Amino acid sequence: MIGETLSHYRILSPLGEGGMGTVYLAEDVRLGRRVAVKIPHSAPAADNLYHARFLREARSISALSHPNIATLFDYGETPDGKPYIVMELVEGSELGELLEGDGLTIERAIEIIREVAEALGEAHRRGIIHRDIKPSNVIVNERGEVKVLDFGLAKLVGAGHEAAGVTPEAETMQRLKTRSDVMLGTPLYLSPEQAKGAEVDARSDLFALGALLYECVAGRPAFAGATVVEIAAQVLHVTPPPPSKLNPVVPRALDRVVCKALAKNPDERYQSADEFVAALAEAHLKVSANGHARTQTVRRSADADAVPHSAFTTLSENLRRPRLSIVAVVGAVVLALLGFWGLSRWWRPAAHKPSPDAENLLNRGVDFMRDGAYWQASKTLARAVEADEKYALAHARLAEAWTELDYLDKANYELVRVAQLVPDRSVLPERERLYLDAVTSTATRDFAQARKAYEAIAQQTPQEAYAYVDLGRACEKAEDPKCAGDNYLRATQLNATYATAYLRVGILYTRQQEYQSAAAAFERAEAIYTDTGVAEGRAEVLYRRGYLLRATGSPADARAELGRALELARANGYETQQINALLQLSAVASNENDTRGAQEYAREAFDLARAKGMENLVALSLVDLGNTYYARGNYAEAEKYLKQGLEFAERNKAQRVRAKALGNLGGVYLQQGRSEEAARHAERALAFYQSGGYRREAAQTLTILIRAQRQMGNYAESRRALEQQLELAEKAGDRALVALLHSELGWVLLRLENYPGALGHFEESYAIEKTLGNELRIGHSLSNQSHALCALGRYTEARSKIEEASGIAGKPGADNKGLAADVGLARAQAALGNRNFGDAKTRSEQVIALVDRENDKTATEARLLLSRAQTLAGDAAAGRRSAQAALDAAKRFGDPWLLSSALLAYAESLLEAGDAQGALSGALEAREGFARAGRYESEFQACLVAARASLRAGKPEDARQYAARAEACLGELERAWGKQVFDTYQTRPDVQAARKHLAEVGAGTV
Repeated sequence: MIGETLSHYRILSPLGEGGMGTVYLAEDVRLGRRVAVKIPHSAPAADNLYHARFLREARSISALSHPNIATLFDYGETPDGKPYIVMELVEGSELGELLEGDGLTIERAIEIIREVAEALGEAHRRGIIHRDIKPSNVIVNERGEVKVLDFGLAKLVGAGHEAAGVTPEAETMQRLKTRSDVMLGTPLYLSPEQAKGAEVDARSDLFALGALLYECVAGRPAFAGATVVEIAAQVLHVTPPPPSKLNPVVPRALDRVVCKALAKNPDERYQSADEFVAALAEAHLKVSANGHARTQTVRRSADADAVPHSAFTTLSENLRRPRLSIVAVVGAVVLALLGFWGLSRWWRPAAHKPSPDAENLLNRGVDFMRDGAYWQASKTLARAVEADEKYALAHARLAEAWTELDYLDKANYELVRVAQLVPDRSVLPERERLYLDAVTSTATRDFAQARKAYEAIAQQTPQEAYAYVDLGRACEKAEDPKCAGDNYLRATQLNATYATAYLRVGILYTRQQEYQSAAAAFERAEAIYTDTGVAEGRAEVLYRRGYLLRATGSPADARAELGRALELARANGYETQQINALLQLSAVASNENDTRGAQEYAREAFDLARAKGMENLVALSLVDLGNTYYARGNYAEAEKYLKQGLEFAERNKAQRVRAKALGNLGGVYLQQGRSEEAARHAERALAFYQSGGYRREAAQTLTILIRAQRQMGNYAESRRALEQQLELAEKAGDRALVALLHSELGWVLLRLENYPGALGHFEESYAIEKTLGNELRIGHSLSNQSHALCALGRYTEARSKIEEASGIAGKPGADNKGLAADVGLARAQAALGNRNFGDAKTRSEQVIALVDRENDKTATEARLLLSRAQTLAGDAAAGRRSAQAALDAAKRFGDPWLLSSALLAYAESLLEAGDAQGALSGALEAREGFARAGRYESEFQACLVAARASLRAGKPEDARQYAARAEACLGELERAWGKQVFDTYQTRPDVQAARKHLAEVGAGTV
C-alpha cells in the first residue's frame, strides 16, 4: 500500500496493526494535512451487502461531533474493492503508555475518564456504541486533550457478519474462543453481555469505562487471567475488590463509582454516560478535598496483567463459601429498613439558612441575569457562593449563568454541588424548592419543567413583578412568545418602574419584529435606568436599541446607539457589554459593506476578550472576525480565523460558539467547492442546534447543508427541504430567514434552468432584504436577479440590477470580492448572451483575477464563460485550455452541474478546432448529465453540438436525430415556462444563433 493513493489520500507509512485492521499514515493531497487511513481485515471485496452496511455505518459515525472524539473524515473503497475509513490523525500518548510510564494522579485519572464518558455520551445520543473501549483507544495529546479513537469500528467490522445473521457480539465471542492476541473488544474490558455474545447497548461501553477507571486508580486491571477464557470467566462471575483495597488513597466515593460501573447486571450500572459523568464530578470533589489523594501518582503494578489464582479457582472458592439462610437475610433486610424508616422519621436535617451577604449577592446576580448581563451575573453569583459555600440556590443560579455563557462544564460542576448540598429537596421550604427546581431545569435546558416551577412561584406571589419576569423568561426559552409577552406586561402593570420588565419586553418585541413596540419599551426602560442611576442597565438598553436599529435597516442610527453603549460600558468597566457592542458594531459595518471597519471592530473585541480571559468570547470574536473575511471573499483568511475560533471553543467546551464556527466553516468550504466537507461541518453544527432546541440557528445551518447537497447534484431533495423550511420560517415570522430561504430556492431552480421560478424567489428575497436594510445582502439579491433575467433574455432589466449591485460592491471601503465577483459574472453572462465575445472575455478574466484562486467555484464559473467567449471568438485553442481548467476543477469539486457544463464547453472548443469525434463524445457525455437533472436548455445546446459534430463526421442520420432531440428540448422549455416567457427567451442573440445552426443541420449545410 505504501506510495499508493486512495481517492485523494496518499499512503505514506504503516502506523500499526490490530485485530480490526491495519492503520496507515497518509497525506490528504487536497487539503495538505496528515490523516490516518484504516483498512479493516474483515472486508470481503465481493460482499455488496457488507459494503453497503459498512458505508452506512461509517456515514453515521462521521456525523459524530465532540472535542473528545477523533473525527472520521471520509470513507471509500480501495481499487480491489475493500472499504476503508479516513480518520483524524491524533498524536500523543495512549492511556496505557501513561499508566506504564510516570503514571497518573487520582485526580488526573478521573478527569481523563470523565472526558471519555462525555465522548461516549455524545455517541450514545446519536445511537452509536463504541464496543471497544480500552487504553490504546484513548489518546492524550501534548496539550493534555483527551481523544477517543475508533468509535463504532467494532460494529463496522462486524457489519458483514451481522448481515449474514451473526451479531457482532456473537462474532466477538467467537474470536475470544479462537484468538488470544487481538480481537473485537479487548477481553480485559469486555462487558458480561459481550463475553456471553448477547446483544449490547450503551451500558456495555460504561462497563468497559469502569474497567478502565479501575485500572487507572488501582494500578492493575479489574480482570485478568492466563488465557482469554479465564478472563472471560472472571468478567462473567467474579467481582473485583474495590480499588481502595489495592490503593488506600482511593476515596470511598470513587470506590462506589467504580463498583457501580462494573455491575454484572446492566440495570444496576449507570444508565447513561451523563449519570456516570455526574458521579465522577462528585468523586472529583472528594479527591480535591484530599490533597494527598489528589497528588498521589498511581503506576501500573508489575503484575498488572496477572491474577494470583485462576479465574475458575476463584469462582470455585466463592461457590464453596458458607452462605446465610434466606430467612436470615430477609429478616436482616426488613429490620434494617424499619430502622432506617424510624430514624428518618425522628431526624430530618434542617434546611440551610444562608448568610445575609450571600442572599444580597444572590439577589443582585439574579437581577443581572434578568437584564441579560450574564457575565456580571456570573461574577456576582460566584461571590455569593464564596460568601456561603453551602447556599444551594446560589450554586444553581451560578450554573444558570454559566449555561447562558456557554461554560457547560462549569455549569455541570455547580449542579453537582447542588445535588450534594440538597440530596433531599423535600427538606426545603416549598418556595425555595420551587426556585431550585426552576433554576436547575433552566440550566439543564428542560424549559417545560422550568416554566411549571415558575408558574407555581407566580401563583404563590401574585403581586411580585419579578416573579412574572422569571416566568416570562421561562416561556421565552420554551418558545412561547405570547406567554412571555403576557407575563412581562403583567410585571409592568404591577410595578411601573420595573426597568427590567420593559427591557425584556423590548427584547421580545425585537425578536418578533414588532419594532415600534420594541422601541417604546426600550425608551421606557432607559428612562427608568437613567432616573435610578443604573449605568449597566442603560448600557444594555443602548446595545439592544442598536441591535433593533440594525434589524430595521437604519445602520447609521444603530452605529450611534452602539457607540454610546460602548462608551458607557468602557467608562464603568463593563467588559462583556464592551465586547458585545464591538461585535455588533462589526456586524453593522459588514451590513454597510464596510468590511475593513468590520474587521477592526471584531479584532478589538478579540483583543479585549483575550486580555480579560473571557475564553468563550475570545472564540466568538475569532468566529466573527473570520466572517468578516468571508464577506470580503478572502476564504483562506476566513478559514484560518474560523478554525482558531473552533479550537478555542472546543478547548473551553463552548458548544454554541463551536456550532457557529462549524456552520460558518461549512459556508467557506461551499464557496471553495468542497461540498463533502461543507456537509460534514454543517451536519455537526446541526446536531447541536437541533438537540438544544435552537430553531433559527438550526434552520440557517440546514440551508448550508442543503446547498452542499445541491452542489452534489441532489436538486429534488434540496428543493423539498428548502420548501419545508420556508413554510416553517413564514409561520414563525422570521423575515430574515425567509429571505435567505427564498434566495436558496432561487439558486436550486436556477441550476435546474427553471428561470421564471428562480426569478420569482429572487424577487421575494430582494423585497424582504430591502426592508431589513442589509446592504450586502441587497447587493447579492440584485446580482441573483440579474442572472435569472439574463437567462430569460431580459437584458435591459438585468443591466439595471447589475449597475445597482455594482454600486454597492464598489462603495468606498467595501473591498468585497464576493459581491464584486458575482457582479462580474453577471456582466460576462450578459455580454456572452449578446454575443459580445470581447467584452465577455474581458469580464471573465477580471473575475478570475479578482478571485485569484484556482479552487474557488466563482473562478471556475468564470473560466466556463471565458472558454465559450474564446471559442466563439475564433480562438478554439485558448477556449479548450480554459475549458480543461474548468473541467479539472469541476472534477475536484464533485459538482455535477459544473462538470456537465465544463464538458459542454470543452466539446464546443473541440468542434471549432475541427475535432468532430472528440466534440461528439464530449457533447454526449454532457447531455447525459443534463438529461438526468432535467436541464432542457443545456441539453438543447449539447444536442446541437452533437448534431453538428455528427454531420462533420459524416453521420447525417445521427445528426438529424440529435437535432430532433434539440427541438424537443425547446418544446419542453415552452411547455414549462409558457409561450410569453419562451418567446422573450428566444430573442436572446445567442439562442437565435443556435437556432440558425439547428436549421443548417436540418439542411445538411454545416
